[in-house]
Amino acid sequence: MEYIVDGYNVIKFSDMFSAGSLETSRNKLIDFILKYNPQGKNSITVVFDCKSPNPFEFDGYTTTTIKGIKTIFSEGRKSADDVIVEYVEKSLKPYNIVVVTNDKGIFRRIGGGVKKMSVSEFLYDRAKQQNQIRTVIRTKQKDDFSAVSRELSDLWLKEDKKNKTNKKNEEPEFDITAELSDLWLKK
Repeated sequence: MEYIVDGYNVIKFSDMFSAGSLETSRNKLIDFILKYNPQGKNSITVVFDCKSPNPFEFDGYTTTTIKGIKTIFSEGRKSADDVIVEYVEKSLKPYNIVVVTNDKGIFRRIGGGVKKMSVSEFLYDRAKQQNQIRTVIRTKQKDDFSAVSRELSDLWLKEDKKNKTNKKNEEPEFDITAELSDLWLKK
């Protein structure tokens, strides 16, 4: 098996790769791969978008190694997504490739035969299966409204309780269900 990792997609997924520069973020991802080996004994290639200072030099990619990990940087107008798709299409054994990304566009473009793995599965589940991670990897939560929901729920329950105590001395409300039920039974 060979793992092809959409590098920036993984970096953007988790706070643990946050850094002041893209180079530091890339190094954090590479260090994670070296430390936890989420691909198991399989080979791994990490693909990143353009590293070139001039994005119009040529449309291709450059291959290098960072700390022993095969790394590909797209060049020119070619994106990392394009490189991943091209890599899979040129493979003689695409069924031996696992593409790691949350990018549904890449998944649609690579088609069948290739195994697809989400970033969370790559970062957490695989490492957990190997009993190598002891801490939970915190992911960036989009639209996490749990604190707001909890606060609004508490306010609503407090208001509801207050209304029930005030209504004890009042006349009971009209219950349409009971009234309709009585009318129906009379017929």
